[in-house]
Amino acid sequence: MNFDQLKYFLTIVKTGSFSEAADEMFISQSSMSKQIKALEHELGIDLFKREHSKIYLTSAGKKFLDYAQNAIKDHNDIRLYLDEFVKKSSKTIRIGSIPVVSAYGVSERIAEFTTFYTSDVNVIIDMHESSQDDVQKELKENKIDLALIRTEFLENIDEFEVIPYLDDVFVLACSKNHPLSKNKEVSLKDAAQYPLSLLSPSSRLYTIVVKAMANQGLYVKPNCLTTRHKILLEIIQKSDNISILPDRLVDTKIFPNIITINLKEDLHSSVAWVRKKEQRVNAIAKEFWNYWKQYYNEEA
Repeated sequence: MNFDQLKYFLTIVKTGSFSEAADEMFISQSSMSKQIKALEHELGIDLFKREHSKIYLTSAGKKFLDYAQNAIKDHNDIRLYLDEFVKKSSKTIRIGSIPVVSAYGVSERIAEFTTFYTSDVNVIIDMHESSQDDVQKELKENKIDLALIRTEFLENIDEFEVIPYLDDVFVLACSKNHPLSKNKEVSLKDAAQYPLSLLSPSSRLYTIVVKAMANQGLYVKPNCLTTRHKILLEIIQKSDNISILPDRLVDTKIFPNIITINLKEDLHSSVAWVRKKEQRVNAIAKEFWNYWKQYYNEEA
């Protein structure tokens, strides 16, 4: 029995398919089947029962599942614990973020963090942007070390450590030629009178705006949706559409024909660094976390 076999077993359980598990683990289906058969032969039991195109865990397989999960977790924990005693030379920090890295000054802070190390230490920042739901899922499944997300959508928050980063205040964005552009402040009711462009429903910003309008008895159907806020700003700049976005996402230097107007309603969202309390991470990832904690204490 080896850890690869345990990982293959767990991946099959997760995907419910030998072929999907093989794709996820980057091996051929025949190789994975051979590894599982070898594992079953060594244990003297069948882990799976196969009915037509579906597979199920046997009673023994269900018992073995607990063992496999604990074994992989212990293996990862041991490696991360001993990592603290190994000289740092090349370490990866796995980060997932909602699409705010550039607009919120995160890149600058990360660049500063990397300057703390001498040239013989290779700090690898493995960072990607995705939707709130996808990043949260990766965090829960230990696929990333920490996440930059909106905390009001974080379920079971007691399971996580949180470092507040900033508070997003929403504003109305429109063209300088728009009828609302002369106002110093507008209400959501004012906004509902005009064509509304929003980020797509996969973005939690969509949820925040639609929910806030519904709370005011306003059920407006956006006439334009997009996955990228810069495309959204292009549309607003050249049309009669308006949008409601966090102030930091509206770059009036890049889009000089756009103006932002304060909302009468208090509409905001909290963005924070988040990690699982029980998850072990390597030494540099710990230092990265402490760097942000110090940054927050200095800003507070």
